[in-house]
Amino acid sequence: MSSQILEKVQSFLKEATDDSVVVSEELIEEFGELCKSALRKQFTDKREKSFRARMSNVGKPLCQLQMEKSDTESEGQPYNNKMRNTFGDLIEALAVTIVKASGIKVNSTQKSVSYKFKNKKIYGTYDIEINNKIYDIKSASPYAFEHKFGDEGGFKSIVEEDAFGYLSQGYLYSESENKKFGGWIVINKSTGEWLVTETPTEDEQWKSLAINLAKDNLTALDKGKPFRRCFSDIEETFRKIPTGNRVLGIVCSFCPYKFPCWGENKLQYLPQQQSKGKNPRWVYYTEVNNPRETNENKK
Repeated sequence: MSSQILEKVQSFLKEATDDSVVVSEELIEEFGELCKSALRKQFTDKREKSFRARMSNVGKPLCQLQMEKSDTESEGQPYNNKMRNTFGDLIEALAVTIVKASGIKVNSTQKSVSYKFKNKKIYGTYDIEINNKIYDIKSASPYAFEHKFGDEGGFKSIVEEDAFGYLSQGYLYSESENKKFGGWIVINKSTGEWLVTETPTEDEQWKSLAINLAKDNLTALDKGKPFRRCFSDIEETFRKIPTGNRVLGIVCSFCPYKFPCWGENKLQYLPQQQSKGKNPRWVYYTEVNNPRETNENKK
């Protein structure tokens, strides 16, 4: 089904590029309402002040959730983060409109759901149900589009480095409705390209993994389990050769609590030490045993 979604969307967009297409006034009005909702959500709706586990966050690493629940000060977000989040909501609204306009059967969108564990209920709102499968819509950077969701990554890549809890989020949505989780409909926010990262046909082990992770995290948070960092640092390599330095892994690099977790004195955000380029990428170092060669240390 996922390939059919992509084929229909691509066909519709190609047709719209070549000539005008039919988009009903009802659908245009619906798109307008979705955009209004996105602006309200990002700018005027009242924000929750206290931590609450939700389907969208419960699959994140436990150590990050513990930091958030304890009200540890995070790195904060730059001013442009609000623009990025708004772009994501508007792209999602446009994606839903295009999916519907392309003739794909949409059962429902933006439905509030709940899932009950033994003594705890958790809530969420899924993006879209297509032909009785739940899909999550994501906007992605060109790198994530190719290396996380696309041919360079895919479902296995998301499972292995799930910094944002996408797996538990998707399966909690689908299990709450007793439907199959179809996967992720992904839009490259730079190029406008689409792809669908689908779940495996036989996905019971992944569903079990996702639900159990959410359950374990909820239990640990409710019982006040003592904080323990879930990840260790890793050996840095440059051009596949070990440098002697140690850095944060991908999941820790995305965490907004990395400095209070690792220690302000231990963690250093520096240009890649072995790079000779004018604009090296920046890296979170936990140990610098082989520092960048400069004119100073050449003397």
